[in-house]
Amino acid sequence: MMKRIGFRSVCSGWLLLCVVGVLLLGCTGTSGPATFYLLRSTEDASRGSISTVGGSKNISILVGPITLPDYLDRTQIVTVAGEHVMALDEFSRWAESLQEGFYRVLLEDLSSLLNTPEVYGHDRSGSISADYQVIIDVTRFDAVPGGNAVLTAFWSVSSKDGSVPSIRRKSVFRAPVSGAGFGGVVAAQNQTLTAFSREIAAVIKSLQR
Repeated sequence: MMKRIGFRSVCSGWLLLCVVGVLLLGCTGTSGPATFYLLRSTEDASRGSISTVGGSKNISILVGPITLPDYLDRTQIVTVAGEHVMALDEFSRWAESLQEGFYRVLLEDLSSLLNTPEVYGHDRSGSISADYQVIIDVTRFDAVPGGNAVLTAFWSVSSKDGSVPSIRRKSVFRAPVSGAGFGGVVAAQNQTLTAFSREIAAVIKSLQR
């Protein structure tokens, strides 16, 4: 025998569905689109304190391997939220993998600083016989909003023919985060990478003397 469903029960059910629907619509409506950020090479890098390499022969540079810590292997921008605490922002993301962006900027800056088009990435160019190879192990590349961006790296430069001893260094670069939002964070990180490019270029230039 079929049970009769009361009018009040039907109305209560529809009212509950409407409330749930409004809540879901409100949740989806308040989350805006993500903003994507990109590291950029320094357009006037060749005008810096390092003069370009003279002579008719371009030097060739193989950059890589480059390793970044695993906590940076994600699309979200990572910032320092406190001691032993990192923050990931779902709506502030890198437009490309951070390792790819790091490679790209370093190649472009070194090419400009050393006045040579023969700068190659280790992981995309196969076997290349270059005059110098730069190997980089990044241990930190992040920022504290309202504080500083920090880039820490262990790196080395070696020559193809072994005519000069390999140079090994640890470098730490800091740049203040100015302005609010992630635009200031990315700009400060970009400054540390530019400073790193200049230091590598200075070392390579010193080996030409």
